[in-house]
Amino acid sequence: MNDKDKQPTSGFVSDIGDESDFNSTRHNGGFTNISEAYVSKSGFNRIFSAVRYGKRYMLKCLKPDFAYTPIYRQALMKEFEIGLQLDHPNICRTISMEPVGELGDCIVMEYVDGETLEAAVKGGNMTEDKVRKIASQLLDAMEYMHAKQIVHRDIKPSNIMLTHRGGDVKLIDFGLSDSETFCVLKIPAGTIGYMAPEQLQPGAKSDPCADIYSFGKVLEYMAEAAHCKSLARVGQKCAAADRARRPADIAQVRRLMADGERSFAVVNALLIALALVLLIVIGAMINSRQTKQADAVNADSVSEKAANKVMDSSLW
Repeated sequence: MNDKDKQPTSGFVSDIGDESDFNSTRHNGGFTNISEAYVSKSGFNRIFSAVRYGKRYMLKCLKPDFAYTPIYRQALMKEFEIGLQLDHPNICRTISMEPVGELGDCIVMEYVDGETLEAAVKGGNMTEDKVRKIASQLLDAMEYMHAKQIVHRDIKPSNIMLTHRGGDVKLIDFGLSDSETFCVLKIPAGTIGYMAPEQLQPGAKSDPCADIYSFGKVLEYMAEAAHCKSLARVGQKCAAADRARRPADIAQVRRLMADGERSFAVVNALLIALALVLLIVIGAMINSRQTKQADAVNADSVSEKAANKVMDSSLW
């Protein structure tokens, strides 16, 4: 029996080299299905979604008009270097920076399957429990960043993603972020309405307390949608215009939220106790009224019997 007559054992019986593209020349950095996802109206960035080896990623690059301007290239590089330092479950992960065809240099980031906090609030599905979960995870991300001397400087609902599976927070867009390790692009930055007042001053330093102000505004936004006054008050304290009146760090913010939760629990306990007292009082009143009615009925029965009693004629 020669080798040609042998039956093949487990394995591929034909050459699959032509079907595999691992060894072929790859264009666009190996990315396919590249489609535009977002273009900043007033900024200098644009974002694409793309697929590589079956996995989806997000690519952030400069608009064509800014692609060769040194300051904007520097800003993109700064965002990449800051993002690469961050590895936290509630922060969108930065993977690499590489050239992608006509897009030029791109920051490669993880794809977040979810929606922005802004979209979630507009959807009308906010509850107090959801607000507390989002706020807690956002504080985790901020605490982690601040420990690395990194300030986000643009915390707002459109920069907070919520995953479809689990509703977990993913903080995105570090385009305006800053760190003590950098000495470039120190000009004031942020979004009006979520930006701390002191950050509008020329020469203002990047300060974690500015992120706490932005967090307070976000918390107010969520609490209003969830109709939760206790959390709204915490948000107001965090977003105080006077920096000295704000919590000094994330630990103080957590204590404020915990105090608010305890106060809510105490109020609930008092309301429950009051309801029980009212039930007891009402029950006692009903019982007393029934007893009086029974006594009146008994008295009427005795009177009726007495009225029908035959008296001795000798007493007439």
